[in-house]
Amino acid sequence: MIHYDQIVVGGGFGGMTTLHKLREKGYNVHGFERGSDFGGVWHHNRYPGARVDSETPVYQLWLKEVLSDFIFTQRFPDWKELQRYFKYAGQKLKLYDYFTMNTEVTSSHWNDEENLWYVSTQSNLTGDEQQFTCNHLVLCIGFAAKKTYPDLKGRDSFKGTSFHTADWPWEGIDVKGKKVAVIGTGASGVQVIQSISKEVGELVVFQRTPNLVLPMQSQEANISKQKERKEAYHQIFNDSIPSSFSGFEFEPDTRWGKDCTPEEIKEKFDECWNNGGFRFWLGNFSDIMVDKSTNRAAWDYWKEKSSVRVKDPRKRKILVPDEPPHYIFTKRPCLETTYFESYNRDNVDIVDININSITEVTENGLVTKDGSSYEFDIIIYATGFDAITGGFYQMDLKGKNGITISEAWENGTYTYLGMGISQFPNLYFLYGPQGPTAFCNGPTCALIQGVWISELIDFTTKHGFKYNTPSLEAQNTWKKYIQDNANLTLLPYTRSWYMGANREGNKPRECLLYVRGVGNYYKDINKESDSGYPNFIFVK
Repeated sequence: MIHYDQIVVGGGFGGMTTLHKLREKGYNVHGFERGSDFGGVWHHNRYPGARVDSETPVYQLWLKEVLSDFIFTQRFPDWKELQRYFKYAGQKLKLYDYFTMNTEVTSSHWNDEENLWYVSTQSNLTGDEQQFTCNHLVLCIGFAAKKTYPDLKGRDSFKGTSFHTADWPWEGIDVKGKKVAVIGTGASGVQVIQSISKEVGELVVFQRTPNLVLPMQSQEANISKQKERKEAYHQIFNDSIPSSFSGFEFEPDTRWGKDCTPEEIKEKFDECWNNGGFRFWLGNFSDIMVDKSTNRAAWDYWKEKSSVRVKDPRKRKILVPDEPPHYIFTKRPCLETTYFESYNRDNVDIVDININSITEVTENGLVTKDGSSYEFDIIIYATGFDAITGGFYQMDLKGKNGITISEAWENGTYTYLGMGISQFPNLYFLYGPQGPTAFCNGPTCALIQGVWISELIDFTTKHGFKYNTPSLEAQNTWKKYIQDNANLTLLPYTRSWYMGANREGNKPRECLLYVRGVGNYYKDINKESDSGYPNFIFVK
C-alpha cells in the first residue's frame, strides 16, 4: 500500500494551490481528480455560454510561477479559455506528475490505532480500486460537487436526450431546430438560455424563482493593460486582495445608502450598473445586505432597468415581477448579456412552476399541473447542486471512532475557521462551509486557505505531533459567530442555498457562509495561527 504525507482531493484552484505549497515544503504529496484534467468545476462546465463571473485578472492562480505568461483574451473568461489556462498552469507548475486523473475518491476513513487516513479510490476508466494511506487529508472539492435533480415522476422514462448542465456531453449537442426544455434559471440555466435561444426550434423555460441577473457588460479583456500590470500582480495580491471584502479589485462603498440622498443613490447605482460584473452587488453601498430600505431601492432600480427589456407583458410578469420574490442579493445573482432579450423571440416561452408545476416526465416530454403536455427532443436540467456541504456527504468520510460526517453534522454544520472539523483529525478543506466561499473570488480563497492549511500541516509535522483537531468548544464558538453575523443581514429572510435550504433531507436551516468579508476572515484565521493555534488539540 502506497503511503503519502498528504493526499489532496480535487484538481481545481484549491487542489493545485495546496499541493504546490506542500510540495514546496518538501512533502511527499499526491492528488486525485475525478476529471480527466485540471480545472475542477471548469473541467465539467462546458455547456453553451458557460463563463465565469469573476473578472480578469483576479480569476487565476495567485502563484508567482504562473502570473507572467498567460494572457486572457476575455474580461470574463469562458470555459474554453479557462480549460486552456488550467492546462497551462498544470504544465508550468509541473503538477501532472503529482496527480492521478480520472479517479474518484470513494472513501476516507481515519484509523485511530495508526493515526492515519485510509483513502480508497476507483478509476473512472477501468474500475480498478486502490487504497492509500496518508498523514493528512485535504479536501478541495469545491462548493458545487453534488448535482441535484428535481423529484419528478417518470424522470427516467423520457426517450429523448436529457442531462444535467454539469454533464453536458463532451461532443456537444446539436440543438438546431429542436424542441428544448430548460428546467431551472440559476447561473447555468441563464447562460444556456441566452446561448441557445437563437438556434433551437422551440425553447420552453420552467422557472421556479426569477433570477435577479446583473449586467456583465464588456466581455473583452484589456490585453495591453494586463501586460503592463503583470509585474505587479504578485504585489497586488499580497498587499490589497487579502484585505478586500470579496477578493476582487473593487470594494463596497463605505457610505450607507439609507444616509444618502435619492440623487446620490442613483449616481452610485448607475456607476455600479454601467461598470458591470458584481459591482451592483459587492461594490454597492455597505448596507445593501443589511438595511431593508437600501435593499428595496436596489430592487426598484433593478426592476426599472430589467422590465423594459422584456416586451411581452405575460413573460415580463414572470421574469420581472411587480414585487421582489426575496430581498435582492439574498440569493446569488449571476451575470448576463442577452438573457431578457431571449424571451422576446417567438420561439421562446416561459412557465412559472410556482403556479403551474411540473407533475410528470413522460416518454415524449413534460406534463404540468394544468394538464398541458409539452413535447421535447431535449430536456436540460439546470437544477444546480447540493451546495457547500453536499460533496462531503457523497464521499464516505469517517473520523475518530468511525463517526460519519452525517453523524457529526446531525444537528447542524460545525467547523472551525471553515477549514477543519473536530473529531476528524488531520482533515482540512477549502472553499467549503463557514468560510467566505460564495462571497469570495474562488482563487483568492484558494490561496488564503491553501497557504494557511499548509502552514498548519507543517507546524504539526515539525513539532512531532501525530495529529491535530479543532476543539469542540472552538468549533461551537465559530458556529455561533457565523450565525450571529448572518443574523445581522437579510440572508435569513430568504430560502436559499446560502442558508442550506436546498440540501437533501431534513437538515437544519442555517447560514453556511462567513459574511464579514475576506479581509476580516483573513484577520480571524491569522489570529489563530499567529497565536500558536490555541484552539487546536495536538496529540503526540
